[in-house]
Amino acid sequence: MSTETLVRTGPATRHRVGFVALALAVTALVALVGGLLWPEPSGGGETYSYADIAPQRALWWGLLVALSANLVINVPAQALLTVLLVRARGAAWATAGAVILWIGTALYAVGGAGWAAAYYFATAPGVDPSVIERVNDDSAHVFGVMVPGALLVAVGTIVQAVGLWRSGAVPRWIPVLWLTIVATFVVPGNGIAGLLTAVPMTAASLGTAYYAWRRLGQRAG
Repeated sequence: MSTETLVRTGPATRHRVGFVALALAVTALVALVGGLLWPEPSGGGETYSYADIAPQRALWWGLLVALSANLVINVPAQALLTVLLVRARGAAWATAGAVILWIGTALYAVGGAGWAAAYYFATAPGVDPSVIERVNDDSAHVFGVMVPGALLVAVGTIVQAVGLWRSGAVPRWIPVLWLTIVATFVVPGNGIAGLLTAVPMTAASLGTAYYAWRRLGQRAG
């Protein structure tokens, strides 16, 4: 299937695809900026100390909740556009990946909002600073939903990348860049290292949004 092929669509469908493509592009850029703002734990690892959070607890809560909400828009938009792009060969991969992505997104977003709330209240004025350490020690409740969600998002993205590759609906560089999501489980998500993994994912999002709009959002000749 050529990447130049356009699908005949009505005006309503073209507008809907355009809105979803715009949502994917904008939220991908927001996620990139959010990653740059993400604070680095003073002690390394994935958890933060009282001193890390207390001085900026409102900013921490707002950033984490905003990124969780952004994820709820971004990943389903990615999944839906991929399903719309992959109509024949690779369609089963794209559809299966979309289902996995939607489930993973729900788990990750709920976990992220819960983590934000736990840290926010654990660092409230008058609360014993040791409370946040007890929160960190209970990783099953803090990350028990987020980690499976993140894994499912990664698996779903890989499965959809296979569908995109097999379909030929987009240039090969797009599914290849989607596969860089694997690196996010190895490289820290903040700082320069995090930026190196976020940029390819952002490029893949923009590419998917563009080709979905081009193939599905324009009138066929």
